[in-house]
Amino acid sequence: MRGVRPLRPGDPTSVDSYKVTGFLGEGGQGSVYLGVSPSGEQVAIKLLHARFADDEQAVRRFRREAEAARRVAEFCTARVLEVGAVNDQPYIVGEYVDGPSLQHQVTKEGPVQGPALMRLAITTATALVAIHGSGVVHRDFKPSNVLLGPDGPRVIDFGIARALDISQSLTTSIVGTPAFMAPEQFLGEASPASDVFAWAGTMIFAATGRGAFGFGPLPVVMHRILNLDADLNGVPPEIAPLLWACMAKDPRQRPTAEQLMRDLIRAGTAPPPAPPPAPQGAQPLPVQPLPVQPLPVQVPQAESGVQVRPFNGGTPQGHGPLPYPVSGPVRPFPPGATTEPSRRRGRRRALVSIGAASTALVTGIAVWLVARTHPEGVQPNPTPTSPQVAAFGTAVTSVADPSAKKGGTLRVVSPSELESVDPGNMYMSDSLNLVRLYGRSLTMFKPVPGAAGTQIVPDLAESLGVPSNGGKTWTYKLRQGVKYQDGTPVTSEDVKYAVLRSMDPSRSLGSSHFDLMLDLPAGYQGPAKSSSANTDSAIQTPDDRTIVFRLKRPFATFDDVVQLPETVPVPKAKDTQDTVLASGPYEIQSVSADKKKVVLTRNDQWDAATDPNRDPLPDQYEIEYGVTDAEQRLRAGTAEFGPTISSASDAAGVLADSALKKRADVPVTTSVRMLAINPQVPPFDKVDCRRAVVRALNLKNLALAYGAGSAQSQLPTSLVPPTVAGGRWRDPDLKADGDQQAAKQSLAACGKPTGFAATYVYRDLSTEKQVAEVVQHGLGQIGIDVKLQQVPTLDFHKTYGGNPGNLKKQGIGLIAKSWAPDWPDPESFLSLIADSRQITDTYSFNVSVRVKAIDDLIDRARVELDAGKRADLWTEVEQKLADEAVLVPLVWMSPLLLRGQNAVNVHVSPVFGNYDLLTMGVR
Repeated sequence: MRGVRPLRPGDPTSVDSYKVTGFLGEGGQGSVYLGVSPSGEQVAIKLLHARFADDEQAVRRFRREAEAARRVAEFCTARVLEVGAVNDQPYIVGEYVDGPSLQHQVTKEGPVQGPALMRLAITTATALVAIHGSGVVHRDFKPSNVLLGPDGPRVIDFGIARALDISQSLTTSIVGTPAFMAPEQFLGEASPASDVFAWAGTMIFAATGRGAFGFGPLPVVMHRILNLDADLNGVPPEIAPLLWACMAKDPRQRPTAEQLMRDLIRAGTAPPPAPPPAPQGAQPLPVQPLPVQPLPVQVPQAESGVQVRPFNGGTPQGHGPLPYPVSGPVRPFPPGATTEPSRRRGRRRALVSIGAASTALVTGIAVWLVARTHPEGVQPNPTPTSPQVAAFGTAVTSVADPSAKKGGTLRVVSPSELESVDPGNMYMSDSLNLVRLYGRSLTMFKPVPGAAGTQIVPDLAESLGVPSNGGKTWTYKLRQGVKYQDGTPVTSEDVKYAVLRSMDPSRSLGSSHFDLMLDLPAGYQGPAKSSSANTDSAIQTPDDRTIVFRLKRPFATFDDVVQLPETVPVPKAKDTQDTVLASGPYEIQSVSADKKKVVLTRNDQWDAATDPNRDPLPDQYEIEYGVTDAEQRLRAGTAEFGPTISSASDAAGVLADSALKKRADVPVTTSVRMLAINPQVPPFDKVDCRRAVVRALNLKNLALAYGAGSAQSQLPTSLVPPTVAGGRWRDPDLKADGDQQAAKQSLAACGKPTGFAATYVYRDLSTEKQVAEVVQHGLGQIGIDVKLQQVPTLDFHKTYGGNPGNLKKQGIGLIAKSWAPDWPDPESFLSLIADSRQITDTYSFNVSVRVKAIDDLIDRARVELDAGKRADLWTEVEQKLADEAVLVPLVWMSPLLLRGQNAVNVHVSPVFGNYDLLTMGVR
């Protein structure tokens, strides 16, 4: 980290208690300064860009992820000394490493050779072992994040990429540096296996001075990473086979960091035979024009000597056996796929979807292979039915393989890391799905399939809350007889303590709803740090069974808020960081030291008479985290619950296999991809010009562009999806194939009969590019000439999609947007994206809705205690949004789920977008 420069005008002279003495550099995340700690130690201070302080919840989530990095062992990594925020602007203080980055060293001095390369490989692999062993995924391993200090290489910025990703409140994102990213990261997924891929790319760069897949425009690099082999020419033979294994397209075929370190040490003493030289990097394929209807496109055979292999990997023809066994068979293309056998045995041609072939957009691969279950690509939204025997889609609106049989162990596998088992320290949907097994909040969403699953019902409370003071005060009465696993009774004081403890900065994983809504003393930070504060202004417990919440402002759906796990009771006298006293039907038997496995067993103090919502079937749950072959385990029947099938090629394989397909479901989630139409940019200041865009959109082509799940599911008929509680306003302008005639009528009505020019901005994500091309093509059919503007994801919200002032200044009229509410209620869905008072000139979720009548309706709906009247008000909000044509749904996101073959009594939860763990059993 050499090259200290004087401070520039505007640079800080101090950050919290650290004195700033020099400027080290700047990047997409923020500025890095040399500083001095209060004890006199030199430190590196990364002050993150102000955009990461745009909302309080984002800052809390950033700090939680950055704090996780502090768990990493110090050997071969630069220590993270402190994580904090100054004026809500996050910063990270780390060990100062007095040396250049690997990127700088190789660029200036040339490749690393001989023993120095082996030392570099071993030490950085050791750093990965430490990082992964602490439950952290680096997500952005690259040459510039390896510093060559005087005492050896040090890896920096581990885990910070995820922190920045979460801090932007994105529902989809790519985090990492494209030239070093693993294929699955282009889907927004990352795991320890992704770091191994990036590590190998970094070592190839160190050994050769070039990227494993070259450098250049993002679509070109993406295509090479997704479809071509890494270029290993010039890599020393003693480590070439190991790097080859690390670069497998399928993360399940890569070694772990531990295996990597052991084999590197062995390779240093007894080099294995080297593979023949790998081919040179490929040139980009020719761009194909976007057709009206997506059709299968066969990629031309790559240049001579370049091998194309499918996403699921496999041993390349002509290479010796890999150092690691393939964990499963390489799947053939599904029936109906067109493949032409190569003259050379073992080679296959790759298939790509619509759009530019050079981008090889992963979410479009094999989309056309997906068989439709409805002639128009649209499935009706049926009401919940009685339990059914398993078949494709059964578990969306009914119970598949119904059973009341108790016993057995239900196995859950997750590629993600364990977030937390502490109910006051979790946010992600998988954690919220799981915590209901051992914790009971005041209310909960009814654990049933279909629309009824969005109904809020009492849980720990004996009834829903009783509002008073116009909805500013909410009173709950706890059920009698509820006990913890140790037999002691649950009290209202335990619930109060649980809510307050969740506000401690050390428990930064949870939501900020209670922090923002309760009438708490200013600066309150939980009972440990604010022990002298009187919190009766926010929560009172007049007796052991009564708890009263007092809010800053009236809120009609506070019952939805208290279903959050922050209200799971915690007795103050038994509160520790490592244990959770169960109040639900299961208790935590064990959490492994590496946080990779959690085991739940039955809680013998749970009484069914106190719990009308739960009928626990398994005797035990085994939950494994950081599982790289989670999807394979679901397919093989060695797990009952797992992640969504995210890869389009894997999804096509599931849907083409009759045995797997009958265990699959494609639910509509609460997540929506939208198009914001900016009324501040002419001619979109005229509603008919905006309506022309809506009418021209081809929803079927957009669904295909979003991938196999969405291509199978319902097309949007309203902005708010059907999984959100209440009635929906059906927008008459939304058509499956678009309506060009009606769109041209709207153009004439707004004075632009021959069309006009417009700019569409989107993030540099593969799916968003493909969708933008579909929108461009559709609008071009009616004379609207759309210029596409792709911008980096990290800049999107600050400068474009979240900055109304810049959008107006730059004349951007069409903006790609995405949204998912915290729970399936219209208030949670619409408030932040439709309220004009949320708009600022520098950052906001809402950039296009500026309608006072909608603001007034939102105010009325938030305080309306009559559920029927409240639902009517939210429906009216939806209607006015449709009439204004300023926020348009492109697709209701629909993942592909797979039930384990031994799972019974299965249904999809509309709240969590996956199967409901609370009702599942095991065959």
